[in-house]
Amino acid sequence: MKMGKPTRTAAQLKAMLLERIEAIPDLAGRTTDVHRCGVMWTETDGEGGPNWTVPVVSDRSLHRTDIARIIRELQMRYDLEED
Repeated sequence: MKMGKPTRTAAQLKAMLLERIEAIPDLAGRTTDVHRCGVMWTETDGEGGPNWTVPVVSDRSLHRTDIARIIRELQMRYDLEED
């Protein structure tokens, strides 16, 4: 039987994301979608895919690959704790 990923609350995941994002020198003090929206539940594909996401509210042309990579890394490591 496959073991699930450790879980974290939405607040914990948001805090972890923000800690990493704000460590990027040119992002310190800038507002991102993580700041605006936090983390929310999303349906998983049943194959170990992420069960949470960060809603996109900013212009997609402003998206940064470093932030996307941080989100993906944490999605691979942690599941969102169910309410």
